[in-house]
Amino acid sequence: MHPAYRPLTVLEEGGLADLMPQQQATVDPAAAALQAARDLLLAELPPDLLDPVAPAAERDPAVLRVLRVAIGTQTERGGPLAGLPTDDASLLRLFHDTIGWGPAQPYLDDERIQEVKIIGDRIMVQEEGADFTLAPERFSSPRQALDRALVLASRLAVPLDRSRPQDTLPLAHGTRMHVTIPPCTPDDTALICIRRGRRAAWTLADILRRGACDEPLFALLQLLVRARCSFLIAGETGCGKTALLEAIVNSWPGEPHVITIEDNTLEINVRHAAWTRELVQTSLDPLAFGRAAREVLRQTPSLVAPGETRAAEAGAILAVAVSGHAVVTTIHARTALRAVSRLADCAAMPGAYLYEGRRANALEDICDNFNVVIHLSRTAGRRYIDEVALLDGCDETVSGLRPRLIRLAWVEPTAEGVRWHCAARADGDRLVWHGADQTPEMLAHRLALLKLAERPRAVASSRAVVDEALAQAALARQAGASERALAILRRAWAERNDERLAHAARQALAIDPERQQQAAEAARAAYEQISTVLAARRWEIAATLYGELSANLERYAAFAPAGGWPALAAAIAAGQRADHEAGVAINRAEQALAQGRTRDALDLLANLEPARLSDETALALLRARYAALSALVASGEVGAAALTPVAAALRMREAALKAQGA
Repeated sequence: MHPAYRPLTVLEEGGLADLMPQQQATVDPAAAALQAARDLLLAELPPDLLDPVAPAAERDPAVLRVLRVAIGTQTERGGPLAGLPTDDASLLRLFHDTIGWGPAQPYLDDERIQEVKIIGDRIMVQEEGADFTLAPERFSSPRQALDRALVLASRLAVPLDRSRPQDTLPLAHGTRMHVTIPPCTPDDTALICIRRGRRAAWTLADILRRGACDEPLFALLQLLVRARCSFLIAGETGCGKTALLEAIVNSWPGEPHVITIEDNTLEINVRHAAWTRELVQTSLDPLAFGRAAREVLRQTPSLVAPGETRAAEAGAILAVAVSGHAVVTTIHARTALRAVSRLADCAAMPGAYLYEGRRANALEDICDNFNVVIHLSRTAGRRYIDEVALLDGCDETVSGLRPRLIRLAWVEPTAEGVRWHCAARADGDRLVWHGADQTPEMLAHRLALLKLAERPRAVASSRAVVDEALAQAALARQAGASERALAILRRAWAERNDERLAHAARQALAIDPERQQQAAEAARAAYEQISTVLAARRWEIAATLYGELSANLERYAAFAPAGGWPALAAAIAAGQRADHEAGVAINRAEQALAQGRTRDALDLLANLEPARLSDETALALLRARYAALSALVASGEVGAAALTPVAAALRMREAALKAQGA
């Protein structure tokens, strides 16, 4: 049994006697208490906390507060909840067995569980990195799960009934919940599939971190995204297609206007500020998805991401790609080649926009306007990219057109897991092949234009950009959208390092303490490194490290050294300036010495202090002084003893530099 769950006997076995005062047992208080608790929680809890996967850290305190107040009031004045125990465990069990999901709730609360299936009264769970297993807990009857699904569908205004027995419920938190009820299932039973969504918007870095690719493949994907390619992502159910789509969208360069289209789900999370989320219900209107895709042609987005292509809407999606818009979508297919073929099949289906009955034309346009096909696999619970191919038009064959796919990366199973092979590598803005260049002409053109596409945009005023970003970030922060606020502030920070942005970022980070702590620790480590380099007067290295730190707004905002980051930047700038001025003086002194003006050379060097200069500049200063003094010793103007302290300092500085080089 899951350690967090012990079922209430009333719901699962028929009595609440162990929690009720004994003198009330004759009036069957159990049913009344449960009904009262159920009605109370439905009325008092915010709607978002009624989702099966609402964060327990947010939901449980609200549940405890509502129940304790009601139990306290009814204990004094009378009521069905009077006398119930108010310890946390008892109250949470009461929630689980009324409006919660009973024996399945602990699994829904466990962040490691990726998917929960309720099949009648049985529960199956899939933990991250593993296959589905049958849980030992079960509902006392199949009706328990069915009733919960019907209540939730009613609250979400989804018409789930015998005339429409299957649908997807649009839950919050990016979670997908698909419900099947009678007559598609036996009487009083339901099939409920709840797949946990991502609370944070993923990027390609998250795909790498979770082992779905390796570093070389990650670099290739980043290059293809920077080139603003159109992607077709394929694989079986649950292999991570939507997660990769989201990661590609959130890694898109610049400030794109992103339009996502989803069928009654809220799975895709986008970090970009200019995001239009379109939610359609094909169960109510089968043409809604394709119609939304067609309307995109009039909305001039930078990137269109239809969550999944399944049927005739493929024609409208293909029309979007042909019109020059970047498109990222997913499709069910077993290979990259089959994905292209299936997209053409869907685009030519009856009722499809533009391509109905014209499969050959659809296939040709797919191969000319989609650039990259990615196939994912799932093995023993692990999700990973197993094939990446570039599209390069079609070949005429005796059986008709065949897509020309260039294999860019593939996976090889090993005893330890999987290993990726890449036919090329990313090198700056170039695709460098391990052999003959196979870059498709369309992709080569995109890569050639990459630098032009990433050129900084012209703005009327960087201060205006900052002011606008502060206003937008404040709204996002008020809505609790920390990541959205930070994304807005990061873009403005790239335009102008304004301390007001750092202050706003600190406020946004306060919403996510764990993220704030991680950023602060990284910033503190960077500060210690910069301080060490600064103490050694290695100004250029300090400037480089500070530049890396200040480019990361979250770290800059999460921690500030004594005096603040601007004071540290000023110290680095002062050191660089001192070195520059000393270098100018040393050059002028060497010129004076070459012209025989030894006294002038010494005057130019007199006010320079080696202890305040970098080792290299200090060494040049000491050598220039030694040369000038040697000239005076040779002319008899000073004694040889004048060289002793300079020679000693020179040897020490040379030794120090030699030790650094070693």
